[in-house]
This record gives sequence, C-alpha cells and structure tokens, in this order.
Amino acid sequence: MQQAIKAEKILTAKGIITYALPTPREIAVSCGQCLLFAAGQQTTVLDLFAADKVRWSKLFSRNIVGNGVYIYEKLAEYGGWHGTTAADT
Repeated sequence: MQQAIKAEKILTAKGIITYALPTPREIAVSCGQCLLFAAGQQTTVLDLFAADKVRWSKLFSRNIVGNGVYIYEKLAEYGGWHGTTAADT
C-alpha cells in the first residue's frame, strides 16, 4: 500500500491525472490498491517509477464493454525499480 501512495504522489506532482482504486477482483482476489491513468501516459509513468524507485506489481489495460463491465488485459509483470523503464516491459 505504501508504494501505491508513493506512486500516486509522484504522478500527481508531475501533473499526471491518477485515480487510486481498490484492485478489481478480475485482476486479483486479495485486497490491494491500483492506480488508474491514461494509456498514453504509460511510458512516462513507468519511467517515473524507475527514477523514483517505485515498486509495482502488474500493468493492465482496461477497456469498457458496456454497462460498467470492463475487460482487463495484462501488459507487463513486476519489473521492480532497478533501472526498469517502459522499454524493458
């Protein structure tokens, strides 16, 4: 949870619109927090995470299919923060 809060603060400070949400059950059944940001910001977000040593777990895309129903597609697994950038995912 601390990493999610750290990530949200970093992104907000850089002017990236971010929403903190409970992790959807379609992604993980355990409790947790996720951050929602625009797909076009992916490279910037992952570069900021690497620069500020933010650990993250998984990266998903989310598409609405209607009536509040979403489809999630996993794009990347945990890359840690040891020099990981968007190009490494």
